Amino acid sequence: MNQDLQDRLIEKYPEQFKNLKWIEIEDGWYDLLDRLCHLIKNELDHKARINEPLKDFGWQQIKEKFGGLRAYAFGGNDRIDGAISMAESMSYSICEFTGEKGKPRYHKREEIKGEIIFVAAWIKTLSDKEADRQGYVEVELKKTLDT
Repeated sequence: MNQDLQDRLIEKYPEQFKNLKWIEIEDGWYDLLDRLCHLIKNELDHKARINEPLKDFGWQQIKEKFGGLRAYAFGGNDRIDGAISMAESMSYSICEFTGEKGKPRYHKREEIKGEIIFVAAWIKTLSDKEADRQGYVEVELKKTLDT
């Protein structure tokens, strides 16, 4: 994530980012992460109001893995864990780079000696436009069975 967006999140939610200084995702997931942090802030504020504070909550790591958001935290509760799971699931429908509607992509187009081939690639969740820009393609794999 670019430094300006990262700084914006850390300034907006300082109590959540006490121990984490780097967010290892692309800019397209900024809004998703901002909304997640907002939900968590509401839960932390609620718990403080009812004298059950979650003072130890903090992010351990936020990154992309296998085309999806991975957000690891400590000191939360079931509501926070549910919000994190929801955001992680939603990330598979949001382009990592643009924030537009996206889907996981698995194959790239490569040219070897003038021949176009499709190769397995790092899994990325991308919009159609971003997939095209990065050389990702839809490849329909057909399974054949010998009977």
